[in-house]
Amino acid sequence: MKVLGISGSPVKSSNTDRLVRTILEATGLDYEFIKLSGYDIHPCRACLGCAGDNICKQKDDWHIIENKIKESRAIVIGGYPTYGTLDSRTKMLTERMYSMHHQKMLNKGKIGVAWQSGSEEGYQA
Repeated sequence: MKVLGISGSPVKSSNTDRLVRTILEATGLDYEFIKLSGYDIHPCRACLGCAGDNICKQKDDWHIIENKIKESRAIVIGGYPTYGTLDSRTKMLTERMYSMHHQKMLNKGKIGVAWQSGSEEGYQA
């Protein structure tokens, strides 16, 4: 089984990265870790172009991430709070996953873990 770990934090070696990696390592399974800040993904445009075939029509790096999600059997998603809410990259990820549910329910049966840290990372007062 392959597990995909995704961090929404742009901070290098962030607390979010470390926690996602810790969860991945604790599974004892094959895994891959990615940072959303390393990809050019855009928000969902709600165009419904994906409704007939589960393929998002935007031209960005989503298709790379989407393939990694499809190949995995489990997903660990780590986000961090910015101004009291979930970071924008992790929000975009969850929005773009919308294209995967229409006809084929591509994430059905996958194990999932979602986590949001309790404090802002990389900032010092």
